[in-house]
Amino acid sequence: MDTQATGKKRHRGLVLGLLGMVAGMFAFGFVLVPLYRVVCQLTGLNGTGVETSSAAYAGEVDRDRSVTVQFLATVNSKLPFAFRPDAGTMQVHPGELYGTSFFAANQSGADVTAQAVATYGPGEAARYVHKTECFCFTKETFGAHESRHMPVRFYLDPALPKDITIVTISYTYFNVTPGQNSGS
Repeated sequence: MDTQATGKKRHRGLVLGLLGMVAGMFAFGFVLVPLYRVVCQLTGLNGTGVETSSAAYAGEVDRDRSVTVQFLATVNSKLPFAFRPDAGTMQVHPGELYGTSFFAANQSGADVTAQAVATYGPGEAARYVHKTECFCFTKETFGAHESRHMPVRFYLDPALPKDITIVTISYTYFNVTPGQNSGS
């Protein structure tokens, strides 16, 4: 009987330990979201650090300065898409609101959900690029063989360092269709 009581005590300890581990994993999952946001905010990854509201547009235009903005588009290997900017470059004045668009076409015979991730070059420029509208803010679902032009509205903060004369905004489209592996 003593061994039975010892066994129950061990099982109880094991169950409590597993419950504690599950609770810890759950809490860790909640901590990862704000931690991820902070890392993205600091590095400019995933389009963060970028204003998403047109109310953020300051309207102070530096007409004495012109910056070349280059647009690049790439597709993850698991995404059956054609994807390209409608304009490869633009000359912009910091502080002025501009618009462009990107063309995307689902080349498969099935519905595909995709998400664009923006990166900036030079990296320091990320904090000065303010998008008021972008397809990169949400996941986009395309029907079989569907294509569309997707708008981007942005401005460069007039505080952009004077030595930055070219800003590259590069989008990579990833397959995020539920139930599919979106890795490369």
